[in-house]
Amino acid sequence: MGNQVVVVGGGYAGVMAANRLAGRGDATVVLVNERDYFVERIRLHEVASGVRESCRLSFDEVLHASVRRVTARVASIDAGMSRLLFADRDALAYDYLVYAAGSTARPMPSDSDDEPGMPHLSVSTDEDAARARQAVRNAAPGSAVVVRGAGHTGIELASELRAARPDIHVHLVSRGPVGRSLGAAGGKEAERALTRLGVRIHRGDGAVPAPALVLHTDGFVGASLAAESGLPVNDRGQLEVGADLRVREHPNIVGAGDGCHIGGAQNTHLRMGCASALPQGAHVADVVGALIDGAAPAAHSAGFVAQCVSLGRTRGLIQAVHPDDTPRRIRLRGRPAAVFKELICRQTVRWMRQEARRPGTYRWPAGPAARVNE
Repeated sequence: MGNQVVVVGGGYAGVMAANRLAGRGDATVVLVNERDYFVERIRLHEVASGVRESCRLSFDEVLHASVRRVTARVASIDAGMSRLLFADRDALAYDYLVYAAGSTARPMPSDSDDEPGMPHLSVSTDEDAARARQAVRNAAPGSAVVVRGAGHTGIELASELRAARPDIHVHLVSRGPVGRSLGAAGGKEAERALTRLGVRIHRGDGAVPAPALVLHTDGFVGASLAAESGLPVNDRGQLEVGADLRVREHPNIVGAGDGCHIGGAQNTHLRMGCASALPQGAHVADVVGALIDGAAPAAHSAGFVAQCVSLGRTRGLIQAVHPDDTPRRIRLRGRPAAVFKELICRQTVRWMRQEARRPGTYRWPAGPAARVNE
């Protein structure tokens, strides 16, 4: 097997890509990841709020047995020599590199004028969520905890905090409409649900009197590895790849997941999250397979079906969407929506396990085509 494919990043996109590639008999697949376990990142808000102790899974549960694992932090990518460099181990050569390094929280302040001395924490990684969980547990009854950012993660975190610590005051600070991607009607419904739970919503900067803790969910950027390695990135630090997921300047480097920005008009609707990462991980494996076979890789195309938001342990909101992620008129709410959201979270793991058992079987919704009027 003369083709060594190295996958950087063991998240949703990286694991899916490694599993799919492992089904080929003409490639050695190596997964490089800083941690020796998989993180269900879509559950980090549950860990941060304290309703779940951990969202770690052993790679043995989700990864094909033939994939070689390297637990290490990549110092840089030497694209000219087709190798990865590390601070404490020998370089690792590749014939093809799958960049699936993911995303991280935007830089945040450790202090601010309106919240002097208050700890500012993120929930973007397993370690961040564990620190936030301990800080939430340490918060005194009656104190205020501020969640900054009212996207999906902010909504879910604020809701879970009310469930885990009904004795504290939870404040959600939003720069714009709550749940903007849910559409006007869906966002208003999410806002009403938060208000019923007792979450206090603030617009703009929304200074809150004497908060005990500030949790940031207001934006993510691509992992720094691509920029630090001199690869082309956008203003969010995401690796720039074409519609076929290849880096134009280095066609043996392909990318998938949160850490990448995909060019092409058919991909402008794609957002960060596992609903994008899993299809991209599968497609990037097919791209590498085409390159190995000497064929032209296909452009990526993927669409959405729904946006799922949990509102505590017993309620949720499911917003049906068109393939281009624009809202439809169909919504599911309440306990049925909470059950549906949990099933979707579990299904993401099942999809990876199924691909590990039967590489090449994962399928995903088609991308947006001509809009059909309802």
